[in-house]
Amino acid sequence: MAISDLERLKVWVRAGGRCEFCGAYLLEGKVTYKDYTLGELAHIVGRDTASGSPRGQDLLPIDQRDLAENLMLLCRGEHNEIDRAGSLDLMTVERLRRIKREREEWIRRMTGLNPADGTVVIRLIGKVRGREVELTKATTAEAVIRSEGRFPEFPLSLHGDGFEVDLRQVFGEEHGDATYWQQCCRQIDQVLEYRLAEALRQDSVRHVSVFGFARLPLLVYFGSRLDDTFAVTIYQRHRSTEAWSWPETPTSPVDFYVESASGASQQPAEGVLLLNISGSIQETELPVELCNLPRWHVSPHGTTPSVDVINSMDSLNAYTSTLRSLMSTLEAQHKHIRRLHVLAAAPVSAAVALGRLHDAHVHPTLIIYDRTDGNYTAALEIQ
Repeated sequence: MAISDLERLKVWVRAGGRCEFCGAYLLEGKVTYKDYTLGELAHIVGRDTASGSPRGQDLLPIDQRDLAENLMLLCRGEHNEIDRAGSLDLMTVERLRRIKREREEWIRRMTGLNPADGTVVIRLIGKVRGREVELTKATTAEAVIRSEGRFPEFPLSLHGDGFEVDLRQVFGEEHGDATYWQQCCRQIDQVLEYRLAEALRQDSVRHVSVFGFARLPLLVYFGSRLDDTFAVTIYQRHRSTEAWSWPETPTSPVDFYVESASGASQQPAEGVLLLNISGSIQETELPVELCNLPRWHVSPHGTTPSVDVINSMDSLNAYTSTLRSLMSTLEAQHKHIRRLHVLAAAPVSAAVALGRLHDAHVHPTLIIYDRTDGNYTAALEIQ
């Protein structure tokens, strides 16, 4: 029984004309670049039950073995490899079916997206107390597709990896001295102010998806350097699921509120902002020089601060709105305050959002503090 033209067409279309293992384009030669059909249709369950038929002893009925559901589009070499005797214990029917299913579902999602729904992925990858997290292209792609139905446009960068700021090799993260902060800021500027700016000049950036893992002052600085000419979606790693995607099932958004406390001086030039989002900063933890300054506390309403308190995009928007309202209040009623000392127990998204909304033209200069060895010290100044 030969594979019908209809079943062949189904396999080619569902695979997008690419090898379902390596993704190689199978409608064009790699040497001459002429149009060829270079792919081969590989049986998951062998065509017959003979001993030499790879995976042929499966219970799948013979009359279903030449259907598209049992066929994969592969390169010649990979077709040959999965059918070799030494590969059969690994290339099982179950594994091949899963690879086929996941690949074809991904092709269907991607080809169903509107080109206007593309997003440029920017990754800030650093260490926190020597710890790293997984933040690969595949991880970020899955997050933007699941969370917003967008597709990542990695090819805008020189190497096809998206815009990446890699701080993992910068020396001094453990102690966070002045040299460490300066070197990290320079690397952030190099990517955002040069490479991303070049893409903006080419009018090729309309939406940006931001992923970050680094010390909190660097996350705020990173957010402050994102241009306000494009839309931004900020992502974070959720401790409860270890995923970067915003939850697909609706959750009740968390609201936030502001409390204020007066300082000893009536019109001081400086103030303190405490962000009690993922944890609580006690008054006793403040550096001595900040104790008599006016303070503003931002906290979640009706719930205890925790690592996953910002549980959805709506919660992040509520937090951002609260911060923006506070900044407007400072602008209108406390123009004498020129410097705002920020001490934060906050997740990635909250830190980046703070930097993103800060307007150097109207808001006080931000002094971002870092906690090292139980003490808060000034790390970065954001004007």
